[in-house]
Amino acid sequence: MRRAPVYLNVHAIVAVAVVCVTALAAGQEPSRSLLYSLEPGERILSSESELALTLNATDVVLVTARGKGGQGPFFVLRDGARKGPFASTNDAMAAAYAGRNNRREQHRDCAAYSPAPPPAGSEPAVNQEKGGQTLHFKGATIGPHVMLLSHKVTPDGALVYAAAMDNDKAWFESSDGRKVSFGGTPVEFRFSPDGRHAAVRVDGRLGMSEMISLSKLPPEKAAEAVKDLEKKYIYAIDGKMFGPFDSIDSMWFPKTGNDLYFVVGDQLYRNGTAVPGVGSVNPCEFYPSPDGKSYARADYESIRFSDGRKYPSPLNVGVYQDKGKVIYRWIALENNKDVVVYQRTM
Repeated sequence: MRRAPVYLNVHAIVAVAVVCVTALAAGQEPSRSLLYSLEPGERILSSESELALTLNATDVVLVTARGKGGQGPFFVLRDGARKGPFASTNDAMAAAYAGRNNRREQHRDCAAYSPAPPPAGSEPAVNQEKGGQTLHFKGATIGPHVMLLSHKVTPDGALVYAAAMDNDKAWFESSDGRKVSFGGTPVEFRFSPDGRHAAVRVDGRLGMSEMISLSKLPPEKAAEAVKDLEKKYIYAIDGKMFGPFDSIDSMWFPKTGNDLYFVVGDQLYRNGTAVPGVGSVNPCEFYPSPDGKSYARADYESIRFSDGRKYPSPLNVGVYQDKGKVIYRWIALENNKDVVVYQRTM
């Protein structure tokens, strides 16, 4: 059975249908390169297409349809040329990816850092020993603790981070000897692209024994203690503490650097300091420079820069560092027909 094509929602992706909006602040205008122009009535099939960016290259393969509903004919735009028409999406896909072994699922890359798996064979040994659970990794020992809640090895296999609990306190530790203790319950932890920075999100300030003893407290004191359980904190591996907060919406390290970002309510924080003029952001759509001095925000309306410039919504974004400069590259669809690549240095 022929798979029904999925169409790119042009109106959702491009709410700004002009090349750029008048600059709101001084700064360098981006370069603009036209890749393809769609013909009247032609639509991009998003699931069948691929848009990839690197610092020095752009790899765009578009599968399009020209007809009502899911009807063809279908076309392929690849390597600067148009191929087709094709009678079916299967025929178009075969032509679009001829000579390619793998095709990535099309989506906008997430700007938040997600570590790759560690090298094979680098997993630590976790043993039940006298006094509790102990983690052994490359000659280093973490524990014993009553409970080892979670652990993760950095992609280079150099370090392991672990969250653990004892009766009186909780721990966040690294195999290089750094560790921080606190009350409360570790919920999640993250580390940076260089593997050296890390932080854990924590609920409350009470240890396990204190939580167990809540039932023995007078009702008014128990009610106060329960309120404290609802507070949220962040502890960095270097011992810094941020909070208390009523909630922490997200916590992450970006792909572009080793700064800790988190969102509380309508405020973005960088390494615990509020970022002026920036409210709540989606970690996947926030692209800071490595030094944190500039940034871009992308959504389905536009891509906006910290200097006030705004451009059409990107289909994909790449951020790179080259010779001390930060380079933003993105692909956009303009005027419902022009597929263009922008590049801006900040």
